[in-house]
Amino acid sequence: MDILEELWYGNITPTEYSRIENNANYKEALSLVNKNQEQLKATLTDEQNELLEKLLTASEEFANIIELDSFKVGFKLGVRLTIEAYT
Repeated sequence: MDILEELWYGNITPTEYSRIENNANYKEALSLVNKNQEQLKATLTDEQNELLEKLLTASEEFANIIELDSFKVGFKLGVRLTIEAYT
């Protein structure tokens, strides 16, 4: 099976090659986000916490849209570079 078939059938997922979890800056930023989020939640009413959860969910969906678009742009650029290298 070639790499395009592997990609098509879901046997290759680009995110499994990500090493972001090992990045010290990532870990520090994630820790800060979690700490601040927990501190904020402790001070909010139930209604405000519900609104915060909706905001966080919407923000995650937004980030996923941006990440998908960035993947597509990067993939297309990689293909164009490959074509250029062979022409």
